[in-house]
This record gives sequence, C-alpha cells and structure tokens, in this order.
Amino acid sequence: MKTVAIVQARIRSERLPGKVLYELGGRPLLAFMFERIRRTKGVDELVLATGDDPANAVLSGLGHDLGVTVFQGSEQDVLARFASAARAADADRVVRLTGDCPFCDPEIIDSLLDLQQRDALDYCGNMLPPTWPDGLDASVFTRDVLEQADAEARLPSEREHVVPWMWTHCSFQGGERFKAANLACPEDLSSERWTIDDPADYLMLRSLVAASGADALIAAGWREILDTMRARPRIGAINAGIERDAGLARSRAQDANGGISR
Repeated sequence: MKTVAIVQARIRSERLPGKVLYELGGRPLLAFMFERIRRTKGVDELVLATGDDPANAVLSGLGHDLGVTVFQGSEQDVLARFASAARAADADRVVRLTGDCPFCDPEIIDSLLDLQQRDALDYCGNMLPPTWPDGLDASVFTRDVLEQADAEARLPSEREHVVPWMWTHCSFQGGERFKAANLACPEDLSSERWTIDDPADYLMLRSLVAASGADALIAAGWREILDTMRARPRIGAINAGIERDAGLARSRAQDANGGISR
C-alpha cells in the first residue's frame, strides 16, 4: 500500500498572498513545513500540489529544490487537483495537508495512519470537532474515497476544501457511505492558533521561532510546542481571537449560489 502526503499550496492566497514563502527560521515557511513532515514514518512520498497559475512557478521550483514531487493542477478546483495528484503518484491512501501549517505534526499524522489501517477506515481526521490547535489539521483517506468525492462533489466549499463532501458521508457525521473516525486531542486545545492566514499569525510564528530556535522547533512534537506557548503566553496572545476556519465559512456562504457543473 502506497501512502502519499499531498500538501496544497499556491501563491495567490486570497487572505495573505505569498504566505507559504514567508521567511521562517531562515527558510521559506513551506520548506520549514516539509522538514517537519519528513519525520513522519508512515508516508512513502511527499507531493507539493500547486495550481496551474504561472505565479506558482516559484513554488514548483522550491518543491524541486526540496526533493519532493511537484504536481500542478487546477488553481481553483482543489479537489480535482488532489485527485489528479493522487492518480499521478499512484497513491492507495492520501494524507491531506495544507501549506499554511508549518507546525503540522508527524506524530499526529502517524497516529491517523495507524488508526486508518487498524480499523480499515475509509476516512479519518482530527477536525470534527476541532480539538487540536489550529494548524495541526490532517486527514487520511483512501484513494477510492477521493475519487468518489471528485466525481460527486458539487458545492464550492466541497471543491475548494477537499474534505467537506467526505465529512457529509462519513459514519461519525451520520453518513452511511464511509467508515470513519476522528482522532481527538487529549485536551481541548482548539483555541490555540499555530497557522498562518493573517499578518498577526506571521508575527506569532516568528516570535515562537525566536524563542525556541528553528532547528529545535522542526524537531519538536506538538506537546513541546505547547509547553513553549504556555511558558510564554504573550506569544499566543499575538494572534488570539482570529476566527478559526474562516476560509471554509466563506466558501460555505457561497454554496447558496449553486454548485459547480462538471
């Protein structure tokens, strides 16, 4: 069974353009993230899935420099991009990650992979309900589930955010098509924000790196990062109060305007 981690990223982010290339610890933020997820034990291949906008050429170049597989697909239809990238990589199961989460955690990813394999799940993730810090989101699903989503999903939120259609049909959401489970955090840390979608987020991330050192943070697990944040509450206060999953909320607001014809 081939397991492929696909990281979605593009330059023209609506909320903070170019954020995945912002400097963090002496390297682009996206490079920082890939250095962390290389520590995942259960992934066979890393893929950077970017859009076909020419502006993303710099991301493709960075991906090649980092030694990861680069795939270019639809700029706006991210679900189609994921499905095409999974086909190109001949993946049996997929780990979905987003490029604005530099502290994405290898231990969490491996726990999801183990859970998926042990219980023969079609889908598992750690977001429903959100209990982990924002920025540690990850999903694992089979290639078959991804293909079904690509064939059937119609709403803008389903095409842009890849997994909402899967959620609708998952057993833990009351659906009947997919056997699924959620990996909850040992304590509710959903108010923590370790992602980048706002200038305040970037200031927080830089402050955290300054406090701990880039190399130490690349090697740190989520518990160690949490200990640092709790020891220095002023760092977490920098971006406290920013709405979680604002992009998904905006996409769902657009769903009322109708689905996508395919």
